[in-house]
Parts: sequence; C-alpha cells; structure tokens
Amino acid sequence: MLSPMNRNILKAYAASFLKNLQFFGPISVPYFLDWLRVDYTRMFMLQAWFLFWVFILEVPTGVVADKFGRKMSVAIGCLLFAADMLFFGLSRNYSLLFAAEFLGAVGMTLISGADQALLYDSLVALKAQERARFYFSRYEAAGTLGLLIAFPIGSWIAGLRNYPSLLPMPFALTTLSAVLAAGMFFSMREPPRAKPKEHFLKMGMIGLHTLFARRELRAYVLNAVTIASVTFFAFWFYQPVAQRAGLGVTYLGFIGAGFNLFSAILLANVSILEKVIGVRRLLVLTAFLPAILFIALGFVHLLAFAIPALFILVGCKMVRVPILNELIHRHVESENRATVISSVSLLERFVTFLFYPVVGQLADMDRSLNYAMWLLGGVCLAFAIGTRLSGRHLAGA
Repeated sequence: MLSPMNRNILKAYAASFLKNLQFFGPISVPYFLDWLRVDYTRMFMLQAWFLFWVFILEVPTGVVADKFGRKMSVAIGCLLFAADMLFFGLSRNYSLLFAAEFLGAVGMTLISGADQALLYDSLVALKAQERARFYFSRYEAAGTLGLLIAFPIGSWIAGLRNYPSLLPMPFALTTLSAVLAAGMFFSMREPPRAKPKEHFLKMGMIGLHTLFARRELRAYVLNAVTIASVTFFAFWFYQPVAQRAGLGVTYLGFIGAGFNLFSAILLANVSILEKVIGVRRLLVLTAFLPAILFIALGFVHLLAFAIPALFILVGCKMVRVPILNELIHRHVESENRATVISSVSLLERFVTFLFYPVVGQLADMDRSLNYAMWLLGGVCLAFAIGTRLSGRHLAGA
C-alpha cells in the first residue's frame, strides 16, 4: 500500500494533468482577433494588466502558501483560474475581461511556486530529494500531456461550424478541468515542515533578498527568467505564424499538441540528454537555439520550416525548466521555498511584462510579424550571452 507521501506524488502528477487541460490554448489569438475584434496592441495590453497583478501579488501569495498551507493555496488558485476562464467563455465585453484577468492573476500567483514546493517537500519526506529534477520532469510531462489532449479538442471545437461563433467554448471547458484540478490538489496531504514566523512583508523581502544575495542562486535565476520570458512568446505567436503559413484554425490545436508531445518526449529523457550532451552544453544550446529560430521565422514563412522551428523552440524552453528548477531548489531552505520560488516567477513575469507593449506594437506595425520575431530573437541572443552559466556554476550538477 502506498504511503501518503507516495500518493502525494501521484496526485501531483494527476493535478498537473488536469490543470493543463487548457482547451483554449490553441485558439487564444483567433479569439482576440476574430471574436473580440481587438488588435495585438490591445490583446497584449490585457495580458500586461494580467502580469502587472501577477507581479504585485507573486511574493505575497507565496508567503500565504508558506504560512498557511501549500495545498490550500494551489487549490484556491485553480478555482480562481476557473472563474477567469468562465468570464472568457460567457462574455464578449473586452473591458470586463480586465476583471477576469485580475482573478486569474490571483489564481496563478497562488499556484506559482506552491505546487513545486508541495511536490518537493513530499520528496523530502520520502528522502528522494536527490532525484528531484526527474520528479519535476515527470510533473512537467504530466502537464504537457494535458495540453497534448486538450489542444486538438479545443481547436476542433472552434472550427466545427459558423466560425468564429464557437471560439468561447474551449474557455468554458477549461473551467471544468480547473475545478477538477483544485479537487485533486485539495486531496493531497501537506508534508510536515517548519513554518516561518516572520511578518508577511518581511518574508517577501527575504525571498527577494535570497535570490540576489547568493551568487550561485543569482546566476541560475537570471539565466532561467531571462530566456524563459522571451521564449514564452512562442506560445502567443505559434498560432499566427502557422496561419500566416497557410494553416486553418481547426488544425492549430494539432500543432500545439505536436510540439507539446515533442516536449514531453524530451522531458521524459532529460537524464539521457544530460549524459549525452552535458548539463552546461544543454543549457547553452537551449538558450542560443531559440534566438536563431526566432530570427529565422522573421525571414522564412514556409509551413515546412515554421512547424519544425516551433517544435524545437518550445522544446528548448521546456527542457530547461526541470534542470534549472532543481538547481534553484537545491539552494533554498524548505520553510521559505514557496516564497523564494514565487520570487523567481515574479522576475520572469516582470521581464515578460516589459516586453508586451513593444512586441504588440511591432506585431501591429507589420502584420507579417517579422519585426516582432526579429526583436525576440535579438533579445534572446543577448540574454543567452549575458547570463551564460560557467562550469563553476554547474559543478556537481
């Protein structure tokens, strides 16, 4: 019979799967452009508003998870995300979506860091923390499997009939999966741990100070957040890039599912990739290759090039996650873990927030998206060079 902590691991995988049954994923850009009739600038203005509140709330909600319970934090976060999706499914009022995205921001920050901390503390209770990166890989793979299943269904529904009348339906379906994820997280057992006694604001300052005060941790965090913030835009632009190359909306979910399957295969074989390529070279490769691909996508519009390029770009982004997560967790104490990890997420969201207005304006200036691709590629290249990890940083990794 499985112990409560072993059941926690399995429940974490199931919850990650349910949380990532995001049926709206492959049709989010068509939803804004064809259903709400807003341009890239207003689309990214709404997303900047969302990230503003994520930035404001990231550390406070991490403190909530550390002081009052991580499973409760994540479960409530999933319910608020469900409410956000319900607004998108039922409303066509662009202004009202700002309220929806506020709820979504609160939900995301309650989840961010706390779900990883809950999984890691379960591993500590099982004395399995030395293999944390492989459990994190499986956790990410379970979430990727959810996307793999949900994406084709979402785009298929959107393209069934009378386009674009069914574009809100995938958002409504995502509401249900988020509620189920909340139930799964709530059923987990909170691992025993020391709870911090510091004041709410003091803990938030400790989380941010920890990131910058420790040299090794600072190097991992800067490399993680800069590359992740730029490659994040691949999830926004794969839809218009594929449509520009001649693909219909019905098939967008299959593209999204395809690159998520590719990522899941890579995540399931992270240990093999590390042995064959080496951790340092793997992190360097997955930072420089996206930069090259972004720039190339600005020049080459052929479907035969765009699809493999998107697969590799997203795969690079995903492979970095468990490796850098494990390196970061290794340098963080348990009682402040959710707060510190939330601080990492805060920095990533802040960098993305800064790019939203510029990228949106460039996308509207040139509907072929070339300017936006070139900007993302150039910035990614600069970050890859400026935050490159040395052998000293990765000694013993």
